[in-house]
Amino acid sequence: MEKQLLPKAELKPAYEQAVWLYVFRDFSKSEDDRAAERIALRFGLTSWPQHLLVDPQTLRVIGNTGRSVKSFLPAVARAGKRVRPTRSPKAADDVQAADKRAIELEQRGTVSRATEALRDDDIVVRFRALSIVAEKQPDVVSENASALLAVPNDPFRYEVCKVLAKTGNPEARPALETLVRNPKQSRNPNVLRINAVQALAACGNADSVKVIAPHAASGEYLNGLTGISIDALARISKRDAQAGPGARDVLIRAFPNPPTKPTATQQRYCTSLAKRVHAALQQLTGKKVDFPKIYDRAAQQKLIQAFRTVR
Repeated sequence: MEKQLLPKAELKPAYEQAVWLYVFRDFSKSEDDRAAERIALRFGLTSWPQHLLVDPQTLRVIGNTGRSVKSFLPAVARAGKRVRPTRSPKAADDVQAADKRAIELEQRGTVSRATEALRDDDIVVRFRALSIVAEKQPDVVSENASALLAVPNDPFRYEVCKVLAKTGNPEARPALETLVRNPKQSRNPNVLRINAVQALAACGNADSVKVIAPHAASGEYLNGLTGISIDALARISKRDAQAGPGARDVLIRAFPNPPTKPTATQQRYCTSLAKRVHAALQQLTGKKVDFPKIYDRAAQQKLIQAFRTVR
């Protein structure tokens, strides 16, 4: 994207209107990579590339340029109208102070210090605190999950969901279902849903089936959310017998439609998802049904019919 967009002569009017910050992570955990990670955490970045416009006074994201010249300049112009000129270094000073607190937690963080830091005003400090508590005292995260899931930061919410997926907490179910229905203030809603559904597999009940159903039965075999939703329905049904009938109906609808003229990749992913549905239904119904050698439209209908006869 950088080669296609940033060198464009058409962008020159924006060159002097902003301070450009290029963030790159190599995931080496070096000092430079950790600094880049803190920037990504601050702005809730979990997917790339992103072109965010940030108010230098508040560090709030006030726009996204998109990935084309056509969208870039208007976005910069709109953002410029929202920013008041200032010479105050307060925002930069606040970030430096917060980074210092975050680094201290990384290097010398105890559970008690981390628990206290969960109330810090800075999201990076809170994330570092959450990571420590999640590792050393996950029950604290689980017990406070509903409030923690309300924090509008994707990496933070992912971490909470991962704890819930391991510990389980029925009281967190409503908050998780809300994230699955409408992942507000997310820069990567699909991945946030994936994490929330994985947590619901451990925390959900029969009421969760209808929340997960649209994603389980979407037929989108190239989307990881689909298979994870199917697995979640199987796990919930195993734990909550009342979820069984509804989950069975959803899973029967979840056999994906085979493409008419699939590529090898499409056929592989489509068949893999169909096998996932098949395994979930066998577990749920207790009925053994042979999976066909070739998954095509006829095989799909045969599998649907076989599981529909189970009561």
